[in-house]
Amino acid sequence: MPKRKMPSIVSTGIEGLNEVLRGGLPASNLYMLQGAPGSGKTTAALQFLRAGVEAGESCIYVTLSQSAAELEAIALSHGWTLDGIRIEELSTSGAVYEADDQSIFLTADLRLDETRKAIEAAIEEHKPRRLVYDSLLEIRLITGDSPRFRRELIGFKSFLAKQDVVALLLDTQNSANDRSGEEVEGLAHGVIRFDKSLEEYGGVRRRVEVSKMRGVPVADGYHDMAIREGEGVVVFPRIMPSTDSEGSKPQLIKSGVAELDDMFGGGQEAGTTTLVIGQSGTGKSTMSSLYATAALERGESVALFLFEERLENVLPPVRGAGHGAATVP
Repeated sequence: MPKRKMPSIVSTGIEGLNEVLRGGLPASNLYMLQGAPGSGKTTAALQFLRAGVEAGESCIYVTLSQSAAELEAIALSHGWTLDGIRIEELSTSGAVYEADDQSIFLTADLRLDETRKAIEAAIEEHKPRRLVYDSLLEIRLITGDSPRFRRELIGFKSFLAKQDVVALLLDTQNSANDRSGEEVEGLAHGVIRFDKSLEEYGGVRRRVEVSKMRGVPVADGYHDMAIREGEGVVVFPRIMPSTDSEGSKPQLIKSGVAELDDMFGGGQEAGTTTLVIGQSGTGKSTMSSLYATAALERGESVALFLFEERLENVLPPVRGAGHGAATVP
């Protein structure tokens, strides 16, 4: 039996999210990006299309909820342009026909039909490789009921499959707040959720979860994210335990002091967390500096996060341990 060819991968335009997805999105599929208003869906969608433009692909942003001027304003806030992205600005608030005098067809039927035809015509004419559909809320409102909404999406998914398009559908609802969200999620090849919450203290906390991705061993759980001016959506993948195959030895992180490493069975296991407890002056900072400088000597990246200590207070114990200040980032 011939070996099955692995599907190609397309970048989301967000480096951290690509890491969570183990490279990106499998091509020629339909995906859903869910999140509350203001959670970063539109910004992420523009990054997805910009990555396509950089790859020389044709890209379309179909918008039913935002104007082209609003999309351009979002892009400009990050210093971006929409060059190479075709904006198809549609409306579901009216129909081409004067439907008020119709006695057989409902106004909603006509609006839905005209919206579908306009989107399909744009796709057939411009043949995009990537498409963003913003948003499903407007289609959900004019279909009026879940079965009809689901049928509409099934037809749209079938149409996209024939056109070889990677589609990202934006939605404000999910299975947690609406039963129809669960039904729609079953049609998508993958579902990505943006979470936004206001904690009792501090600023807004943003997280992303890949709740579904067929055929991809994604990094499960919530991953912190932020929206930064000039960068857009930035994702910080959570630290995961080692995924070495069963029976293989885990990677050990050494301090450079043989006696200390021996106490931990050869070193600290990668992907784990160690809590160092002790009174002031017992050597906690010095011990931490051993691992940091040993990692730097191996050519690895190191980050030190100081909350109560100042950098000048950390340097003396490092020097005292025999390490130069130049080794501390």
